[in-house]
Amino acid sequence: MLWVPLITGLAIVLVVIQTQLREINKPWAVLASTAFIAVTALLFLPHLAQVTAVLNSLSAKAGVDSFYTAPILKAIAIVYVTSFGSEVCRDADENAMAVVVELAGKVVIVMIALPVVEAILTAVLAILG
Repeated sequence: MLWVPLITGLAIVLVVIQTQLREINKPWAVLASTAFIAVTALLFLPHLAQVTAVLNSLSAKAGVDSFYTAPILKAIAIVYVTSFGSEVCRDADENAMAVVVELAGKVVIVMIALPVVEAILTAVLAILG
């Protein structure tokens, strides 16, 4: 829990530095921002692995097949990656690229969800006869 104030403080310091750096050399400002995000994400990967393990354990105890839980975890991962990519694009003032990254993430999430939707519809149609 102590990571949050530390990362927030570092982010604020980096934002102050970046306001000056953007005036001097914008590509370096974007690179510094991207590096900060990447390092922060790498620091939290072990924690995300713990969350995934707990969710898998809970679904196993509840008797829920991984066929249903795996797409949820994949979608969450895609949301994080897409958010990271689109924010980096926006930081570089490439809004059109950010929209394309977000669209790609949404399309992939729909593709991941299709087998689950198909299974649910098949079950509903079997019940209805």
